[in-house]
Order: sequence, then C-alpha cells, then structure tokens
Amino acid sequence: MSWFRKKIRNEYDERFLRELSQAKENYLMKRHLLEISYDDHGELEAQMKLAESLYYFYIREAKKRRVSLTTLRS
Repeated sequence: MSWFRKKIRNEYDERFLRELSQAKENYLMKRHLLEISYDDHGELEAQMKLAESLYYFYIREAKKRRVSLTTLRS
C-alpha cells in the first residue's frame, strides 16, 4: 500500500511544482509591468501584490512539504 501512496504523493508534488513555477512567472511578469508602466498603477499594483502573496505562499508550502525539483527527480 505504501507504493500507492508514494505514487500519488509524487503526482501531487509534480502538480504542485508546476503551479509554483506558474505563480513565479506570473509574479515576475506583473512586477516587470509595474516597473515599466507610467500610468496610475493602483489596479496593477494590487494584482502584483496578489501574485506576490500567492508565490510566497507556494514557497512556504514547498518548504513545509520538503519538495524541490531535485527530490522529485529521485
């Protein structure tokens, strides 16, 4: 039964790492847009803060789960 749990855990870890990388790309894109924009950035700044919060949440969760790309490949 433990092989089944390990298989499912690995699948969820892979999915989690994909979502983490997407959150990172989204955060970096929003931050870059905020840096280069000249207009009022109220809305854009709020979107960037939301993306930043989500990205840092994923980072904390990865540390708690002890998941990284190197542990996933083993």
